[in-house]
Amino acid sequence: MTDRSKASSEGARPPSGEAPTPGFTPLVVGMDALGALIVLGMMVVVNIDVFGRWLFDAPLAGTLELTEMAIVAVVYLQLAHTIRVKRLTRSDAFLDLLAKLRARTANLVMRMGFNLIGAVILAIIAYGQYPRLIDAWSRGYYKGNVGIFTAPTWPLEGIMLLGAAAASVQFVILAYRNLRQLRDR
Repeated sequence: MTDRSKASSEGARPPSGEAPTPGFTPLVVGMDALGALIVLGMMVVVNIDVFGRWLFDAPLAGTLELTEMAIVAVVYLQLAHTIRVKRLTRSDAFLDLLAKLRARTANLVMRMGFNLIGAVILAIIAYGQYPRLIDAWSRGYYKGNVGIFTAPTWPLEGIMLLGAAAASVQFVILAYRNLRQLRDR
């Protein structure tokens, strides 16, 4: 018995052991790693803020704003990889029942439908995110209080656009694999 969940140079293997998608998998794994680094950075910023308040009665300016933005960034950066390794939260009770009943075709069709719906929803999010990115860039939107701490919002808007687009593409890849499995039956 082999353990397919071990990490490789392509990140965690999907439970099905599918081969990486050339060109796209390294992007998704890189986005996931960047999300992990942001979590580490968030931890450092929050600890500096807490110890600054405790030891010097001087909090770190912008901790709240940076943490708010970082949480959203992490979600969007890691979404495509979560989908890739099939760890997106969902209820598989009905699909598991179909598998037990040996209704493999129905199971694959429903999984393909789920993946296509996910692709469409995330494509709509990406499509709606593009004007927000342009507005944030051209109008100089920021988060925070002038004179204390401000951070531009366009990097976060860009991360949300990239993350939604990558997640949509990942859903399309999974739907294509479902289709291939259906054809090979």
